[in-house]
Amino acid sequence: MSSSAWWASALSEAVNGERPLPVVYDGEELVLFRNTKGQALALEDRCPHRRVPLALGCVVGDAVQCGYHGWIFDGTTGACTAIPNLHADERVPPRYAARAYPVAEQNGFVHVWLGDGEPSDSLPAASYQPRGREFTGSAVVSLQHDEYLAVMLDGPECLIDFEGVKITDFFLGDPIRRENHLVLDRGAVWTTQLLPANFVVDYPLILRTSVPLVGGDIRVDLLTAEERLICSVFVASGANRRRTTSLCWRGFMHDHDVEGAPLRWRAMRAARRPPFTVSSEIDGAQIAALLVAPSRDLTVLRQQSRIPATAAV
Repeated sequence: MSSSAWWASALSEAVNGERPLPVVYDGEELVLFRNTKGQALALEDRCPHRRVPLALGCVVGDAVQCGYHGWIFDGTTGACTAIPNLHADERVPPRYAARAYPVAEQNGFVHVWLGDGEPSDSLPAASYQPRGREFTGSAVVSLQHDEYLAVMLDGPECLIDFEGVKITDFFLGDPIRRENHLVLDRGAVWTTQLLPANFVVDYPLILRTSVPLVGGDIRVDLLTAEERLICSVFVASGANRRRTTSLCWRGFMHDHDVEGAPLRWRAMRAARRPPFTVSSEIDGAQIAALLVAPSRDLTVLRQQSRIPATAAV
C-alpha cells in the first residue's frame, strides 16, 4: 500500500446486491457489494477461516456469505454473524471478522478508503462532472501501476485513443503541479490534416493529462486551441496483483459543436459512438520506445508523497 487515500475502485453499476464483485486496488484485495438499502460496502476479499475469497460466495441481505463453509460476514462491520455448524447457544468468536473498509460513492464511482486514519472529505471523482451520454469500461492491463501513470504523461497515445485525433509528442509547456496532480498539455491534430504533425505550428487541439501524486485518479481532456473542452475521460487506476494495473473509466463528449472538426468526427458524434478508447491491451514495444521525459517529475513527487511526515523531519 502506497499511502492512505480514497481509491475509485469500481463503476457504480458494476456493484450490486446479487453477486459480490472482486477488485484489487493499491494491492488491496477487496470484495464490493450492496446491502438491502442499496448502499455500497467493501470487505477484504478473504474469509478469515480458510482464506478463501469471499467473492466466490454470495450476497445475503446486508452481508456476504463465504462459498466454502457458509460463514456470513456483516458488510458494514466485517463481523462474522453466523457459522452454520455452531450450536444455537454458541457465540461466534469476535476474532472471526473480515476487515471492513469505508466506502463512498460519487459521480458513478464507488470509492474505498485504503490505509490508516480518518477518511478525508474529498473524493477523487468529485472533479468529474458528467453531462450527457457516458461511455464506460474496465480492464486489467499488463503494466505496473507507477509505469502506467508515467506513460500517461510520456506517451498517452499508448494508453488512450480519440477518434480521428493524432496525439503528438510536442509539449505545450512544462508539467505543472496543481494541488494533488501533475498536469501536462501537448499538441494534437485531426488525422485529416494535410501536413504531418511535426510540421504544424499552431496545433488545433490540446490533450491535457492530469496524473495523481497520491492515489490513482487520472483525468484526460481533449480541448480546442482556445481551451474549450471537447471530450473528458476519468480513469480510475490502481495496482493489481503481479505488477498489473486495475482500470475503470467513464467519459463523455461535451455538448457543443467543434469548429473545424472533420466529417468523421461529426459522423461519430451523430451516431453516438464512443469518442475514445482506453486500451485494454498495451503494446510493450511501443512503451519501451518512449522517452522518459515529464514522468521524471512525477516519479520524484510520488516518492515524496509516500514518506511519512515524522520521517521527513
